[in-house]
Order: sequence, then C-alpha cells, then structure tokens
Amino acid sequence: MNTVIAGPPGSPVTKSISLDLERRGYIVYIVCADVEEEQQVQNESRADVRPLHLDIVDSLGTQDAMERFNNLLLRPHIAFSGASPHNLHFGGLILVPDLIYPSGPIETVSPELWSDALNAKVLNTIATTQAFLPTICEFKARVLILTPSIVSSLRPPFHSVETAVVGALEGFTASLRGELGTLGINVCQFKLGTFDCSNVGGKHLQSMEAPKTNFWPTSARALYSANYINQSRVARSRGLFNQTGSTGSSLRELHSAVYDALTQKHPRRVWRVGRGSVTYDVVGNWVPAGLVGWILGIRRVSLNEAAEPQLEDSVQSWEKVETTV
Repeated sequence: MNTVIAGPPGSPVTKSISLDLERRGYIVYIVCADVEEEQQVQNESRADVRPLHLDIVDSLGTQDAMERFNNLLLRPHIAFSGASPHNLHFGGLILVPDLIYPSGPIETVSPELWSDALNAKVLNTIATTQAFLPTICEFKARVLILTPSIVSSLRPPFHSVETAVVGALEGFTASLRGELGTLGINVCQFKLGTFDCSNVGGKHLQSMEAPKTNFWPTSARALYSANYINQSRVARSRGLFNQTGSTGSSLRELHSAVYDALTQKHPRRVWRVGRGSVTYDVVGNWVPAGLVGWILGIRRVSLNEAAEPQLEDSVQSWEKVETTV
C-alpha cells in the first residue's frame, strides 16, 4: 500500500503523518517541487518515505512525472530479497496546504501576499489534485484534505487571508466530493485544531511572538493596532491561532484519524481533529460574531482613543465560553 502526501516537506504535520504511515507499513511519497524539497525528504533517511518530483507549473514535466508514478504502481514490486513480487496499491492522496498565513488589517496585506497565498494554498492544491485525478479514479484511491479550522470557524478580524483561503478550499472539497462520489470514491475533509508539534520541529512552526505593527501605515496603526495587538495576546494566551505550536492535542490523534480515513470501509466526510476543532466550530456557529469579537478583545475605537483594551477581561471571557461549551 502506498500514499502520496502533497504538503511542505518541512511542515511538522506533513513530516509526522509520513513517518506514522511508514511505521504502519505504507510506502509514502511526498510531493516535491524542487531539488531543495527533495533533499529535505531524503535527509530524513527513511527507506519508505520518498520524494516525488512534481512541479505543477511545468505541465509537460507534470505529465511525465505522473506517467512514471503510474508505471511504478503497475510494475511488480519486491519488498525484500526472496519475497514474491506484487503490485503496489494506491491508497490515497493526502493534501496538506501550508498552515502559515499572514495576518493584519486588510489595508496592510499587500496584493503580493494575497497572490502568494492563493497560488501556494489554493491553486497549487487544485492543480495537484487535477494531476492525480486519473490515477485516483483508476485505483479508487481516497482523497484527504487537511485545513485549519479555528480561524475559519470564528472568522475574527485581521485574518482575512486565512478565512478566504480556507473558504475556497472547503468549496473545492465539496465540489470534488460530489464529483468523485458518483464514482464511489471517498473525499474526506480534516478540520484541524491545534497540535503539540514540539517534538517534531521544523521550519513551519507558526510564530506567536508579539505582533509587529511598526511597518503599517500611520493611519492603519492608529485605527487597528490596539485591537490587533490585544487580539493577538488573547489568542496567544489561549493557543488559538498557532496550528502547529507547543500547545494542543497530541499528533497521535491526527495519525489515528488519517489512518482510519484511509482504511475504514465507510469513512466520515468531515473529521474534526485537534484541540479546539469542535469547541470553536460550535462557538462560531452559535455565538454572535460581535460577542466573539468582544471575547477576542476587539473594541470599538476612534482615532482619538489611546486606551488599550484589557487583556484580562478577554481571557476570562474565553474561559467562560469553553466551560459552557
């Protein structure tokens, strides 16, 4: 059995899932766009975690790469010396878009940042899926799409990029599920909370240091900085917006869910995994948006106001909401 993971090779989520599946007997291919990413995979020195070069910008190269991958599946495979040859089975494609998003007032998020986020997280995910669809249909392989859920559930201010990207990915997933469902192929969406990735390491640990507003235009700083800084402090104190930091659920919870989605006869369509994935989904659906903003420390301000909202009130409000839920 083999699987393909399309996600940043240095991401703690990509890395931990690939190592767990290898321990369960899978051959895992990690999609790599360049030599540097291939080297990251090879540096892990795992016999059954392998790079799969696929640069979706190069259409001819993508076609050649998929032909080689299909031939690999169709060619008899010998697991070890003396073993009988057998064909590999394509179990599933696991899509793990990068979990790092820019934040700040819409006014301060440049068109370049929007373009980078949409290209890397939405268009790249769609193009990768398109490249694998013929193979997915041939082998009845499953598709798993992993997206962060807390920001998309709460829809807080200053997180427009993540809210828009996750919304686009959810729409794409729904359409893909509808199309492949007519062929009896399962598409599962994983709505991720936060995880403790302190033992995994990697470059993609999202920083929750004090937010920097000194590069904002003066007008934006006057209008938004107090609320942005206060919301960031509240989020940091509750571990809300760092999907891969040092607080959260054990990654074993995610490993088990991914394995179940690949192997269960009738897997769930939507999996909520990780700290806060269920709680904040309920909060986002049932608590008025204004109250959510107030709990996050958001206050109405004017250009003449200089007082900063009180962090303590916001933290205590979150504790009350979590206790109620």
